[in-house]
Amino acid sequence: MVGPDARAAGRAAGAAGTILAVSDEIDERLLSEVRSESTADVRLILSCGDLPPDYLEALADRFRVPLLYVRGNHDGRGDRTPPGENVDRRLVRVGGLRVAGFEGSMWYNGEGVQFTEQQMWWRVLSLRPAVWWAGGVDVVVTHAAPHGIHDGQDRAHVGFRVFHSILRRLRPRYLVHGHNHLSYVSKGTRSTVIGRTEVVNAFRSVVLPIDRGGP
Repeated sequence: MVGPDARAAGRAAGAAGTILAVSDEIDERLLSEVRSESTADVRLILSCGDLPPDYLEALADRFRVPLLYVRGNHDGRGDRTPPGENVDRRLVRVGGLRVAGFEGSMWYNGEGVQFTEQQMWWRVLSLRPAVWWAGGVDVVVTHAAPHGIHDGQDRAHVGFRVFHSILRRLRPRYLVHGHNHLSYVSKGTRSTVIGRTEVVNAFRSVVLPIDRGGP
């Protein structure tokens, strides 16, 4: 994993492109006139939610690659539909990658895109047949984090326990989330490896290598 100002990890080792994941706050560096070396080989953009549609459209125009997204808890309040493809409770294939997603945060006041733990449990369960038919999933995109991993202590920012079943049973290469702003937490953790899955907080932006043959 590398940040947008760092050298693209895995490029020298034969990585087959990269994924640009974004969430929650605009990263002006991605739209600057001088394009960073780390974003030179972006093949896919993932949005984990709570970003303006105009910003996502600008990213899609800049990089000219597919854009997949899920909505955050602050989305869906009269905003126009973002560009790209909504992968909430869906599994799609892009460039050989199998990508699935789950929108929203933990329920805390009923406004915006929010779910109880039980509701999210059913949502995750509903996607398992598609994952089974696809032979697995490579990348899972969520807005909220798994419980106890990069999440907060307050009701609005606590993660979903059911996401641990994704880590244990589906074992994607990446679970990419947003919602928990690294600017709110000193020395906040960007990446944590659980089993064979790297759980990544996409706050603002992060670039992820795609290994040859998939993540």
